[in-house]
Amino acid sequence: MRGGSGNRHPLFATRFLERFQPRKARDRVRWEYEARIRFTAVNAHVFDYGQRFGDKPLAAITEDDIEAFMQALKARGRAASTRNHYVQHFRDVFRWAVKKGYLERSPISPESDIRQEKVAKRERGLTVDEDRRLLAAGEGSPRLYRLIVGALETGCRRGELLSLQQRDVHLDRRELVIRAPNAKNARHRILPISARLGSVLEMGQTDPAGQPFGPDAYVFGDEVGRRLASPQTAWENCLRRAGITSLTFHDLRHEAGSRFIEAGWPVHQVQEMLGHADLKQTSTYLNVTLEGLKASMRAMDEARRCKIVASSAADGQRLARQEEGQKDDKLLFN
Repeated sequence: MRGGSGNRHPLFATRFLERFQPRKARDRVRWEYEARIRFTAVNAHVFDYGQRFGDKPLAAITEDDIEAFMQALKARGRAASTRNHYVQHFRDVFRWAVKKGYLERSPISPESDIRQEKVAKRERGLTVDEDRRLLAAGEGSPRLYRLIVGALETGCRRGELLSLQQRDVHLDRRELVIRAPNAKNARHRILPISARLGSVLEMGQTDPAGQPFGPDAYVFGDEVGRRLASPQTAWENCLRRAGITSLTFHDLRHEAGSRFIEAGWPVHQVQEMLGHADLKQTSTYLNVTLEGLKASMRAMDEARRCKIVASSAADGQRLARQEEGQKDDKLLFN
């Protein structure tokens, strides 16, 4: 986005990032990081008539341009929550541009259809059988199999996993590092490596010739350690082989969060694993399954049964003591 008419304000995006004060952002660094990503995505978009969004002067941008970009996001499979962030981004940018005199009015009209969508909580998880079939189908593509295991064992976002390099994995300490530039919230975090993930990562440390990858090679990259752009096609083929429908890769993150909770993890630790800024955000990922509820109910029933048995035994011992005492009393008075 270029400011004003022509090149009068070529540094509009930079000035916006420096001066705009977001009302709801708790973390300024995180907000700026995400805003830069959105500016980059918007500027790189190419319209049907061949012009880049970023080459248009600010005053020449129309509501149709914004709608075309939003439709492109939807066509690429971006979630409603992601699209909502872009809607807010556009509104903030153009409101600020009018306030500071870069524009006379915003291209987004009051009656515009460009508005945030209501995002329903997604409840899709994996059944035990689906988990088995998904992993079995994934074995046909070792790289995808490793990525699926990585998602289920860590709860990391797909982008975080694809950005992971060999230097970020420390099998000796059973740790992997999600670096701040690769995290959605721009926050550095260190995660533990499970036994299953450890074996998968160990198998992926060498190239086809059996030589160890260098520190810059991507853990979930191609056969020579280059970063993968998107595993979407391989993912869809895997689902087809497994006979699974309506499952997104992001659902594996929900599944991981639910498994952590059902395994008895404290919520604040689940929050750290998922890389959330607050517990409210974490709660949307904690889909407690029916099987998990049944298991908890069985555990409660068992605990109650043990308590009843113990209580009955105690009552029996008290009764025996009372009867013994009564016998002693009879002997004493006879």
